[in-house]
Amino acid sequence: MNLRIMTPEELEKAYGTDLREAFPPSELKPLFAMERMRERGVYDPWGLFDEGGEALGYALLWKHPEGRCILLDYLCVPRTRRGGGIGERLLELMREKYPADTVFLGESEAPGGDPAADALILRRLDFYRRSGAALLGYDTALFGVHFKTICWADPLPEETDLLRRHQEIYLSQFGRERYDRYIQIPLAPGEAPRPVSDWTEE
Repeated sequence: MNLRIMTPEELEKAYGTDLREAFPPSELKPLFAMERMRERGVYDPWGLFDEGGEALGYALLWKHPEGRCILLDYLCVPRTRRGGGIGERLLELMREKYPADTVFLGESEAPGGDPAADALILRRLDFYRRSGAALLGYDTALFGVHFKTICWADPLPEETDLLRRHQEIYLSQFGRERYDRYIQIPLAPGEAPRPVSDWTEE
């Protein structure tokens, strides 16, 4: 397995196939936003490839502008490759690419009360727990979608510090006006997510 930063062409191909299959439009930012963030040096689109160059998975990372805090923006394994441990291995290799004191944040969709949908959501949360992620005490809502917040770090920083850095990652991209329109970090207990919207409105 070879984990490396994808070329713009590889990212475009992944976006048009596996990422679109894995994520609903409300959760998938447009390709132009990823490319713009990469140009600014705050986005690392990793691809995991086999010896023949076939894609096994992707980890797209959004970096805090000032330091070693990184948001796992998207983790994706192609449908035909799922269930074989590639996702866990991808997370392991990803973390090895950065200094040991790097903090990784993640957002995983929260259960919403639909038993059929929640079964998959809970399996995804269990996967992250098995990979070593801690479930943090605050949730988020992004473009109207409710997420649980997870973190990989050893030792785990103070949650107030994680929350601040989480907010700063989004503020660095959106600015205050659009942040206040689309982003709820944290989502207060009992607070409803704002109406669903998407990146194309920004």
